[in-house]
Amino acid sequence: MKLARSILADQAHRRDFSPDDALIDVGLSSLDLVNLMVAIEAEFDIMIPAAQLTPETFRSIRSIARMVEALRGAGAGH
Repeated sequence: MKLARSILADQAHRRDFSPDDALIDVGLSSLDLVNLMVAIEAEFDIMIPAAQLTPETFRSIRSIARMVEALRGAGAGH
């Protein structure tokens, strides 16, 4: 949520939203979503595979969190 709010603030959007709200509906553009993806990779030290770069995965904070948890869980055994 912090990363998405930061991107929204950079765009002068000051809208409150919940983890289930569609990020496009709260004001993030497709370019903002790319920036969010890069920020998530850096924040969580993960690489998001191309197969995960879908509108469904980046629909909401909750869907992104599920993807991050799955990727971090998959990396735990390596």
